[in-house]
Amino acid sequence: MKINLLHPFSAEAIGLKECDLYESHSKPHQLALRHFAEKTGHQTSISYFTHKLLPYNKKAGTITKKFYPVTSPLGKRYKQWRAQHSIWHHLAQPANLTIINMSGHGSRYTFKYADMLRKKELPYIAMIGGINMSYHEQALAYYQQAHHIIVHTSLQRKNLLKHPGFSNLDIRILPLGVDTEKFKPKQNIDRKHLQLLFVGRITPLKRIELAIEVVAALKDRGVFSELRVVGFLSDKVYHEKLIKKIKDLKLERQINFLGAVKQSDLIPYYQEADMLLLPSEHESFGMVMVEAMACGTPVAAVLASGGPDEIITHGSDGVLTSKDDYANNLCEILKDRDQLVKFSKAARQKVKSQFSLHQTKFIMSKSINDALSNE
Repeated sequence: MKINLLHPFSAEAIGLKECDLYESHSKPHQLALRHFAEKTGHQTSISYFTHKLLPYNKKAGTITKKFYPVTSPLGKRYKQWRAQHSIWHHLAQPANLTIINMSGHGSRYTFKYADMLRKKELPYIAMIGGINMSYHEQALAYYQQAHHIIVHTSLQRKNLLKHPGFSNLDIRILPLGVDTEKFKPKQNIDRKHLQLLFVGRITPLKRIELAIEVVAALKDRGVFSELRVVGFLSDKVYHEKLIKKIKDLKLERQINFLGAVKQSDLIPYYQEADMLLLPSEHESFGMVMVEAMACGTPVAAVLASGGPDEIITHGSDGVLTSKDDYANNLCEILKDRDQLVKFSKAARQKVKSQFSLHQTKFIMSKSINDALSNE
């Protein structure tokens, strides 16, 4: 049997470099598929689109990553993922089971490919990324004819079930777990000052300006802090605005942009940080949040932004606050070292009990087996 996880978009369309897809992207899914392949002997692969002229493969351990050229629209334009098509992919032999990972809005190619799979009587699983949905006739047909739907939080599932088109569908929750033996706290870290961290793409949706304002607010209160910004530069204009803001606030010595870092190389950054700042507008799950918490680093996120509302327990293992009060509320918390220590221990325990990679592997395996046996 062949099982394929399809991401029907190119790296550039989602603000990444293609090399980012070789190992780091979709890591929990990749590890869960690898576990399934080793356990069952079935072949597993992950597919993407590419702007190269010809298809090619990359090996990620026992997983094959397949790249199919985009045939329309041409050009490496950011935010074009919903418009992309690939004739190369459409003509390739489909797997026995395809897991389609796409925005809740779907795309014309997603719908077209699912139609082809149905005609060949091949099952597919619809995996929903993001928290925004489309409910038009074509989208509803795509979801209703999937073997089942995968989301990553119970909040996503709850919201979908409110819509009459989803009320009777099989919607399953697949937590994006981490390996808690690798992502773990480091003991005896000598912190001379507050160490803050942001991990994510440099794009307006991440609202990094709020993280900068935290550093400025702490400075006004006589507290020195350093903010490390780790992530791929997706929007140069936005980056320039951030640099100007930093200069205007005279924070050049305190804020450093470090560029993209491999997932495995992120661990020391998490371990050394007192808090991960996640002021994003929307987070369907927030993988960096779980990685940080596994390393004993609490997270400060924005209330009602999606995944953080479910993963963080405010005042216990992290912070949920409004964007307007983000900087001021964090200042009070960051000055309380005892509270940060409590957050750290509780964050680590939360991930071990609810978001371990073991859970991801188990649920992914059951999902695949059910679809293959049509249960």
